[in-house]
Amino acid sequence: MMNKIKSYHIWLAFSLIALIVIGIVSLRLPFRGDERHIVETIRLFANNFNFNTIKDYPEVTPPFFFMFYALWAKLTSSSTESLRILTLIISFITWQSVYYLFKLFTQKESHALLLSLVIVINPYFFGTSVFVFTDMLTIMLSLVAVISFIKDKIILFVIFSALAILCRQYSVIIPLAVIIFSLFNYKGERLKSRNYIVSSIITALPLLLFFGVWKNISPASGIEKWIVPNSAFYNLDYINTYITFSVIYVFPLVVLFFKKIKFSYTTLFISFALTIILFLFPVKPSMATLTFTDYKTVGFVHQAFVEFLGNESLWLKIILSFLLFVGCYINTELFKNIYQDIKAKSIDKKLILILLWLLFLLIMPFSYQVWEKYLTMVLPFLTLGIYLFLLPVKGELNN
Repeated sequence: MMNKIKSYHIWLAFSLIALIVIGIVSLRLPFRGDERHIVETIRLFANNFNFNTIKDYPEVTPPFFFMFYALWAKLTSSSTESLRILTLIISFITWQSVYYLFKLFTQKESHALLLSLVIVINPYFFGTSVFVFTDMLTIMLSLVAVISFIKDKIILFVIFSALAILCRQYSVIIPLAVIIFSLFNYKGERLKSRNYIVSSIITALPLLLFFGVWKNISPASGIEKWIVPNSAFYNLDYINTYITFSVIYVFPLVVLFFKKIKFSYTTLFISFALTIILFLFPVKPSMATLTFTDYKTVGFVHQAFVEFLGNESLWLKIILSFLLFVGCYINTELFKNIYQDIKAKSIDKKLILILLWLLFLLIMPFSYQVWEKYLTMVLPFLTLGIYLFLLPVKGELNN
């Protein structure tokens, strides 16, 4: 009997038990962070489910998340507890999607299990698994969209990619990554690449339609409420932030990376140069954070460092610079590997994972906000990308 127990059964049981415990502990807790205004907007949609509400509501994110939760509120209740139960249900599906993505590429089921644990044993992943934030639904839709692309389910890719974009604008990295992949792969598979380029463009059309309705990239009330006037258009410090703290959130892979990788003077030089450049744009909270909240840091890890080492202390700068250098070294190796694969015309689906991470780093500086939490959307892809760089999988994908 024990021989029949597979890693997926362990993961399924762990997911159920963990989410039930998280629910019991958290279901009746007070609002967390942005949760209050998100719940208020959901109730606005539930009570006024019409075009006028879609045309103008006090948020800067697209409406699908609020519409989806508003439908649940109409069917059940708009209480905070009811909305958190929906988040728990979405989280269960998301956790299984994380495992399934890893299972597609890993040769050992135990590796898929361990990689999944790296993702979910994260304070932000636990928090977004129960509280009413836009993150978990976005992560679920993004995972299913990417899995659909990997499995060549083009209709599902279009549907889930479009819905992910209609939850959070930065999910546009998914069709952009697929377009770039298809361009690199065009000579090998012309028809399939052409279809994916067209379908990727289609996924962005619903958001463009809303841009037309709003006559801007967000509803007028949301822009007025959340966007700080005269704030920077492109924030290079966000790239520093996400590279720096990604090292912490994928730390087990970082340890494995430096155990297996061969030292490279070229990578060392490039990483050192990138660290110096990005150090000129230090980690700091956004103007929106400083204006609308009491937070003075970009997340849990940054807050812990500040409290332990002191704000603006020399040791804080040293630690952050070291993490930035480590992140730059890993990313340089990853991007060198991509370049070599493209140059050798050895294109396969694993390329999409690092493309998603690269586009995340390039797109997120357009945002008005920077948080460690936003890494949760892209960490499954980065984690698997590093794993496959270290332990390449030969042959066909797993089913």
